[in-house]
Amino acid sequence: LVHWVALNDKDATSLILLAQVQALRAHTDQAITTYQRAIEIAPNDVRPFEALGHIYEQQGNWQQAQTAYQKAIALQPENPIAANNLAFLMLERGGSVNVALTLAQTARKGLPNLPNTADTLGWAYYSNGAYSMAAPLLEEAVKKVPDNQAYRYHLGLTYQKLNDAGAARSELQKAITLDPKSPLADQARSALSASAGT
Repeated sequence: LVHWVALNDKDATSLILLAQVQALRAHTDQAITTYQRAIEIAPNDVRPFEALGHIYEQQGNWQQAQTAYQKAIALQPENPIAANNLAFLMLERGGSVNVALTLAQTARKGLPNLPNTADTLGWAYYSNGAYSMAAPLLEEAVKKVPDNQAYRYHLGLTYQKLNDAGAARSELQKAITLDPKSPLADQARSALSASAGT
């Protein structure tokens, strides 16, 4: 594949394929460079921006990830993947909850059956204080992917806000059990002890 792409380095799709292979092999820096080359050739192709956003996010480079997703959305405002990822990033990193909600709604409209978009939109509603709108979306996400720790955590916090202490405790305990050593498990423990203290 690498040799074939070397002959086709004026073709963005070939470069995107090469970058995907590089990313799968954990050659992240090479993948970033290849995606950037694809952008030079085809600056209006949304795919490399989406992919770069994802790579930067995995690296914990939130600012670069946000910039890449914003460029993808500027090219394709209804792009559900970039909208979903940018919305979640904004919710987690202190961005505008109103903008995040709009992005999450766009994502959900474009990918209505994906548990990921259900969770992001539910979390956006939660962050905007619309707990009763958040709950059914988060319940759907948990039902589709029962062993996703973040979905369980989000649902547990939502139940707390809805004063359903038993359901909240159940979800938060499940979130902890799924990965007891993770930062999310610590947050779930804090939420549990806070509710026990009230």
